[in-house]
Amino acid sequence: MKQEEERKEEEGSEPGLLRTEASVCPSVSDWTVSVPAPSCFLSPDPSRQEAAVSAWRPLLHPEGDHLTLINVYNAFLEHNEDEAWCSAAFLSHAALRLAGVIRAELLEVMQRIELPVSPPAFGCQDNCTNIKRALISGFFLKVAHDVDGSGNYLLLTHRHVAHLHPFSSYRCRQPPPSPPSWVLYHEFTVSRDNCIRIASEVHPQMLVELTPQYFLGNLPASDGKELLMELRRSVKDKTAETHNQSSTELCVVQ
Repeated sequence: MKQEEERKEEEGSEPGLLRTEASVCPSVSDWTVSVPAPSCFLSPDPSRQEAAVSAWRPLLHPEGDHLTLINVYNAFLEHNEDEAWCSAAFLSHAALRLAGVIRAELLEVMQRIELPVSPPAFGCQDNCTNIKRALISGFFLKVAHDVDGSGNYLLLTHRHVAHLHPFSSYRCRQPPPSPPSWVLYHEFTVSRDNCIRIASEVHPQMLVELTPQYFLGNLPASDGKELLMELRRSVKDKTAETHNQSSTELCVVQ
């Protein structure tokens, strides 16, 4: 049983992810429950797509889709879970209500296993960074690299090429930002356009720091893998240099 629990955590289960950064637990729980619930974004008719995107824009977060989900859930609570507000914002009231139920259950589990839960601090840069660190620690298998700077993402573990979903926060903002070089995504849909959904920018330095040792070595060959391996070698060299300097200073003191 213990081995099975460890295996699930290694593959990216939520309990293992939530233990990563105690300070982000409330925020992490918000998007953790939004992911397994049905999409909170309604699929508008083609004639109403621009109206839907305009309604979503105030909720978009510059750091990506995962944090956008937190914005959406917080706005849902601020509007007292109002169904009319959801309809006007092209959001699914049922999906957001279900997310609230799952969130309550998840927080109960966290309290039962005595995970420290800190007060919400969503919005500050440190909290956003910690959320991304938690994302990488839990879902490091779902990383993609923009191979040409134009939004063609190579999935590092599968070598499929995909694009950001048309309703991703990166594509709906005005003016649209440049595609992030590295993203962590939640879902890959094999279709005519091959889309990745719920994607957020991550930095390769974080990937090198937080992914297990075996992960990079077992990736299929790609430019992204070579970049990460080079970063890892650089980190190791700097660590060794720092260790040698510390040893020399200790010898001088003695």
